[in-house]
Amino acid sequence: MYSISYILHIVGIALWIGSFAAFGFLLRSLVKKGEGLDNHSFILEKIRRWVNLGILPGLFIVLITGVFMILQFERESMPFYLSFMEQAGTMVILLTIVFVSIYSRKMGKKLNGAVLKKDKPLESLALMYTNFMFLSAALSVMVIVVVGLRII
Repeated sequence: MYSISYILHIVGIALWIGSFAAFGFLLRSLVKKGEGLDNHSFILEKIRRWVNLGILPGLFIVLITGVFMILQFERESMPFYLSFMEQAGTMVILLTIVFVSIYSRKMGKKLNGAVLKKDKPLESLALMYTNFMFLSAALSVMVIVVVGLRII
């Protein structure tokens, strides 16, 4: 069971970092193009749906498999890098789920033509969405580097 959890954990992390990096660069290039995102609403909606239906549920799987695997260790003799992975990784996943979900919802409302309380242009929402994806990917890579090199 541990091996299956490990495989699911690694695949989920790879999809998370890869998707967020790819979508972040795609969205950033669309925003920087200067044409306006109204022409690319189909692409934005597809990205938003993949993140909501694919990546965010995948993060729950990463969280659950991580918890399952960390529970296999004895807490008293667990090295610090595993504690760091547990605490920092969990925090990054939970913050990612919260902030990416909030901005995904705002982008969805804006794409459907709804008026937001603090009305922002679609480009501004897409840039914030991109920034949260990049930040999430960067923080997760930091946790992976610390754990992989057994730093700290």
